[in-house]
Amino acid sequence: MALLFPAVSIFFYFIPSKSTTFHLGSEYENNLTINKTAFFLSASVDYIFPSFDEIDIYADSYIGDYDGMDSNKSQTTYPFEYEYPFYHSNQAPDVLSPFFQPIKSQPNIVIILVEGLGSAFSNEEAYLGSFTPFLDSLANKSLYWKNMLSAGGRTFAVLPSLMSSMPFGKNGILEMAPNMPSHLSLYSILKRNGYQTSFFYGGNTEFDNMKSYLIKNHVDQIIEEKSFPDGYTKLPVTSQNFTWGYSDDQLYRLYFERKNKSVNKKPELNVILTVATHDPFLIKNQEKYIDMAKLRIDKLSLGAEKKAENNNFLHQYSCIMYADESLKKFFQEYAKRSDYNQTIFIITGDHRMPEIPMSTKIDRYHVPLLIYSPMLKRNAQFASVSTHFDIIPSVLSLLGKQTNIKLPKAGNSWMGDGLDTFRVFRNIHQFPLMQNKSTLIDFIMNEYHMNGNSLFKITENMDESPISDEIKLKQLQAEFNRFKEKNAKVKPGFKLVPDSLISRYGIN
Repeated sequence: MALLFPAVSIFFYFIPSKSTTFHLGSEYENNLTINKTAFFLSASVDYIFPSFDEIDIYADSYIGDYDGMDSNKSQTTYPFEYEYPFYHSNQAPDVLSPFFQPIKSQPNIVIILVEGLGSAFSNEEAYLGSFTPFLDSLANKSLYWKNMLSAGGRTFAVLPSLMSSMPFGKNGILEMAPNMPSHLSLYSILKRNGYQTSFFYGGNTEFDNMKSYLIKNHVDQIIEEKSFPDGYTKLPVTSQNFTWGYSDDQLYRLYFERKNKSVNKKPELNVILTVATHDPFLIKNQEKYIDMAKLRIDKLSLGAEKKAENNNFLHQYSCIMYADESLKKFFQEYAKRSDYNQTIFIITGDHRMPEIPMSTKIDRYHVPLLIYSPMLKRNAQFASVSTHFDIIPSVLSLLGKQTNIKLPKAGNSWMGDGLDTFRVFRNIHQFPLMQNKSTLIDFIMNEYHMNGNSLFKITENMDESPISDEIKLKQLQAEFNRFKEKNAKVKPGFKLVPDSLISRYGIN
């Protein structure tokens, strides 16, 4: 082993590195050109021997003490930075209350995480055309962020980032199970405020160690594949006799069955993660949905070439249209319930489905975000950029302003600053994105995206183009390195916040 990496280093001298970028017409075409052996070896060295470049305060690229993840640096302090590197004083402003009627009692919150739901094929500006007509109509009645980004490129990141606004650690927080870092979360804070908490999933929650996260957060009710009684239908099996579990409509059916039987009088936080829009893209009555997808493709205002490309992915699009139809029926059923008018719904994708070729590096993370409620007094669409990290700070700020829930005032460890409700395209945040459990090479700052050693300029609708700006690249590298130094401290058993906060609001 000691001789392996010197030999690899010599090998690198003669082949292109992973940062070599051939900027062709799409991310899919670009990936085909990458030297796969070079990429693998280079990524392996980076993974085993991570480096944090020293920050030169005299360089043109130095941007001062703008410490990562905070858009309002003047009001942010890190009182115990060495022991708790992500613990800070910044509190997200309440930007959601202006859109809501007065909330007289603690509302129910339902978070729906749709597997693989990407903005590339959802809503009116989808460049592949929209295959989610119901979500499109719901967005017009909602608070809708068209430039939302997931924190990860796979499902492993969604619970820690969206429910806890946590950093990644080396391989993702869930990989530290059963000894995940002590932290705050929407689950823990609302549970301490009298909420009943639940998680609904049609598959096995052992996947990606989700169950360990849920148990650590003392979630009251965990519904998964083995919880389904007789009479429910699983997704079709593959030729290898594999299925992810139960389809979306069956998951929603069980959700309502459990709610109808419940005698709980507490406010509820319910999280639902779907699975039907996942490879191998097999659903019941698939031909019906394939026909729906074909009809949709014919109706979309797309060129002949793009229509032909879309027809290559009919199984994927059929599952998307099935998921959209299932959501429509879910809301139709919910509207009959007495608690519907006291519920806030949050809908997003855990990441963008990668099996349909992506156009840019950032496309993998581009997902829609809808906040819908009968308590909204007006709808709005926002072109500003936010991430899954920003959702929890804003939801808690809304509840803190509108209800009597108790929130940590001294500080928190949120990665996000809160949702940006600016109508025009901008990005006031900076944050890392983790493609998979071993690939942390993406960093966003303002309108710039760094992927490896390549720099891109982000434009409206989350399109991006490569640019050459050495000073700006070094600025992003410096901030990314600052994050990675902090992130390297996040290990099993680590505490993200002081004991005093954990005892009152958190998970030990």
